[in-house]
Amino acid sequence: MSIDHDNLEEFQDPQSYDVEEEMISGPDVDFSLVEELAHTKCGPLLDLACGTGRIALRLAEQGYQVTGVDIRTAMIEQGRRKASQRNISMEWVVADARLFHLQKHFSLIYMLGNAFQLFLTRSDQEALLECVREHLLPEGWFLFGTRNPSRYNLFEWGKSDQNTYTAPDGKQVVVTSQQEYDHLAQIQRHTFHTLYRNWQTTQQESGEKTTRRALRYIFPQEMEALLFYNGFEIRVHSYYGRLQGSLPLVPFKLSQKTIEGDTIGPGSKASLASQ
Repeated sequence: MSIDHDNLEEFQDPQSYDVEEEMISGPDVDFSLVEELAHTKCGPLLDLACGTGRIALRLAEQGYQVTGVDIRTAMIEQGRRKASQRNISMEWVVADARLFHLQKHFSLIYMLGNAFQLFLTRSDQEALLECVREHLLPEGWFLFGTRNPSRYNLFEWGKSDQNTYTAPDGKQVVVTSQQEYDHLAQIQRHTFHTLYRNWQTTQQESGEKTTRRALRYIFPQEMEALLFYNGFEIRVHSYYGRLQGSLPLVPFKLSQKTIEGDTIGPGSKASLASQ
């Protein structure tokens, strides 16, 4: 699937990433479900596309043996700094989720946010699932998040949206997003325009940037087939979600390895699968 940009460009600045996750998404997004499953499986745990360790550090702080893998060196370095500041011990690895080989196995592997949807082709998805299968213990679980291809998510959510927050340095940050959906490719293309204003010194814009992101949507029967033909089975059917304003999460399927997925954001779904 060809795109005309680096699909990871919004993850180039780990400091801005941390601030935006905290200010826009909030600190507890996804954590309760992962914590519940970690308690069930005990560990060791693998956080794929871990970023700067938003979830991994909290689990490691609780005593779990955690490994974080991310393709961006800057994100891993920021995660290491945060771990050092908080005196938390965990393993950090710079690697592509389609190609990594750690020579160890995990009871729970999880991939949160929209990370699974950044794999735009079936070959990329299958390479990811092969690596996950290689690293799961018998009866291990794989938890990942993906949005449901509902009408709201495909055509209404984020079509023209704006978030505003104040950064730690006092700048007001305004993030405007737009999206369009290609129904043949099942790709949703997002454009984010960010303005930085420092109201303490001037009312003029003091900086701006534009980033783009493409997300692949997978329909429920398509997902079940993808998992089945790559050695996973959806064994658990469940509803998981939280309310964001007045918008409830749409129910989704969980899959055992075992596969389990998770629902994140309005109209998202979670999948739990096993081998």
